[in-house]
Amino acid sequence: MLDSEIRNLKHPAEIPLFVVCLLISIFIYITLMTVPLLYPEELGVEYILVVPAAIAFLSFVSGQTYGGMMANAVKLSEKQFPELYEIIKRLSSELNLREIPDAFLIQEGGLINAFATRLYFRRNYVVFYADIVEVAYREGDFNSLEFIVAHELAHIKAGHVTLLYNLSIFPIAFVPVLKNLLWTALSRAREYTSDRIAIQLAPSGKKGLIVLSAGEHLYKAVNYEEYLETARSPEGFWIWSTNLLSTHPALVRRIRALNENKPGRVF
Repeated sequence: MLDSEIRNLKHPAEIPLFVVCLLISIFIYITLMTVPLLYPEELGVEYILVVPAAIAFLSFVSGQTYGGMMANAVKLSEKQFPELYEIIKRLSSELNLREIPDAFLIQEGGLINAFATRLYFRRNYVVFYADIVEVAYREGDFNSLEFIVAHELAHIKAGHVTLLYNLSIFPIAFVPVLKNLLWTALSRAREYTSDRIAIQLAPSGKKGLIVLSAGEHLYKAVNYEEYLETARSPEGFWIWSTNLLSTHPALVRRIRALNENKPGRVF
């Protein structure tokens, strides 16, 4: 998949939201670094170290997360869950990723999730919780798993996991009002972007999102058409407010956006 195709599939709100977050973050960084120089006696010049400290903090968290995977997870390979690893290889190639990301399988007490991230300046990797992979191996539904893999790899392809990207908007996460209004909105736009890329790579796996709602045992019993009717019904205040404070769009919005081939509502 070409970079131009990726740009066309990005949610329309993603880049504007990122630019706003970036400009505010630059202002916060400059303020934190210059105010101590203007008022050294009151604040102390050590506050000028805020940017290096932010880089060190993000690098430490990134390293700890990766270390946790290496210590407790199963690393996927051609000999370890080869069916899943083959999907990762194939989709990485289709997305023209520079390298196949490391991939891990970990048990998280029944949680159904997956995520993509990066080990600071070194390497991208993806993590799949055991229960979401169990669906494919127990039910033989690799289509749904393929969509989930494509979604996580799409985050990597779209540049959402790089240290520079996250460092550039890092301060927003520590200002509660900005976090609830802008950080979460940008996160929701990124999720829509990854869904839009994933559906191009794995169109037969769009029902995989139902697993997040009904669980790995019951999702196949869900009447998908009836679920879509529910998703298209008026939302009301509480769904809107729940969505507003979440890093991920409401599931009914994501599924509706996929089936109607629309960007999806961020706010």
